Amino acid sequence: MHEPVPVLMYHSVAPEIPGWAFKYLSLDPAMFEDHVATLAGAGFNPVDLRDLHAYVSGQRSLPPRSIVLSFDDGYLDNWVFAFPILKKYGFKATIFVTTDFIDPRDLARPTLEDVRDGRADRKDLSWAGFLSVPEMKQMLASGLIDIQCHGKTHTWYFTGNTIVDFHRPGDGLPWLAWNARPERKHLYLEEDQTQMVPLGSPVYVHQKSLAARRWLPDPAIESEVVGYVATHGGSAFFDKPGWKEDLMAVASSSAASHPAGRYETDEEHAARLGEEIAGSKQALEAALEKKIEFFCWPGGGYDSQAVAAVKKAGYLACTLGSKAVRGQKNLAGEDPAWIRRIAASPWWFFRGRRRSRVDGRFMELILDEYKGFAFSGLRLRGYKLRRLIESFFK
Repeated sequence: MHEPVPVLMYHSVAPEIPGWAFKYLSLDPAMFEDHVATLAGAGFNPVDLRDLHAYVSGQRSLPPRSIVLSFDDGYLDNWVFAFPILKKYGFKATIFVTTDFIDPRDLARPTLEDVRDGRADRKDLSWAGFLSVPEMKQMLASGLIDIQCHGKTHTWYFTGNTIVDFHRPGDGLPWLAWNARPERKHLYLEEDQTQMVPLGSPVYVHQKSLAARRWLPDPAIESEVVGYVATHGGSAFFDKPGWKEDLMAVASSSAASHPAGRYETDEEHAARLGEEIAGSKQALEAALEKKIEFFCWPGGGYDSQAVAAVKKAGYLACTLGSKAVRGQKNLAGEDPAWIRRIAASPWWFFRGRRRSRVDGRFMELILDEYKGFAFSGLRLRGYKLRRLIESFFK
């Protein structure tokens, strides 16, 4: 075979989780099964990342229509819904796990397979959470699922002294609580963590953790702004017109009499990257008793120092950011240290508007075009046109 190998990027496979800031990352289990069933019926062959690395390195061949399925973050629903579906069709997949989010409890929760086999009722299923070590070990033992690394924090950090927002109810910034209470990160889908960060806390310009030179603001500015909110109505303060302008004025006045803050030093930055990249690798290897060889960038964010840290930690390869694909398609002879992926989005957008669900047939055509099969581009355009026309009559 001399075909490019598509690597699909999924995240969550679950019914909707109400109020979740990142619910757009979730694919309904029935639609995911449609993907897997359609691809299996079309003769696609799932391989793992070691197979892919060996193929791109020129060390082995792969069967026609080879693909890789990957999942980011380590959501509990990967165990509850995705794994039973993959098992049903004999499909391999890799889950990239962020170590801070691993559920520390010694438990393995009911799955869709338990429901099918009569060991549990559908109402017994819970999926708002993250994987535990026992759940990961059971999936590894199946031979179908591999676990690889997605870093330690998967968060955002402040990168300068410019305030862009203030913490308030419904702000859609769960990472503020992650940074304040990292020991409760694995519970953020199960509980309201809004109050873990004082209302009114300034939100400075920020970036994904592995692309950030971290800014550490002066706490006195936060203290004054938070105090102002507390004495002016608390959460009700944010219902008033002009609240943001008021807080900007308070923060500006405070900044005039306090140091702005500081950037982390070169030594602090290097130590943080080591903990994020090498430390998470070591933690997974110890917990799962397996070798960790592949790294997926949290949020796709990285810089040259982070890339150097990945190489130093001994990973075979890492994922490629969507803005840096450079024409790479996972072909033999390309640089095996980089893995290009395709987002398996639940929806197809046309001119900024959601037009159609990406069902199994849609995904099949996308992969055929990626592989460059004859007339695949024409078939995909025809399918999109049909879906576009249908969308006007719904």
